[in-house]
Amino acid sequence: MSISEQKSRMRTMFDSVAPRYDLLNHLLSMGIDRGWRKRAIRNLKLEAGDRLLDVCAGTGDLGFEAISQKDISVVGVDLAFNMLERGNQKRKERRFSFV
Repeated sequence: MSISEQKSRMRTMFDSVAPRYDLLNHLLSMGIDRGWRKRAIRNLKLEAGDRLLDVCAGTGDLGFEAISQKDISVVGVDLAFNMLERGNQKRKERRFSFV
């Protein structure tokens, strides 16, 4: 299977689970995903005004956690359009943009 075929299959898979991704992530990890995000952001030692690039952002939970801890800007990038759309639905007036 070529790399472009692998990307297409991965995109399709994540696009299909996007509506229930957050619920599945929280349930299957028994909530551990929330804790590791908090720790990851604390360990980055971000300062006010910093920018964070979240690669494979999914629905944006890492970026949302970063914004909740610091006055920063976040850009999320993901292969799966539906994951980004779900993140945009969750986003209200936060400095977080998806590409």
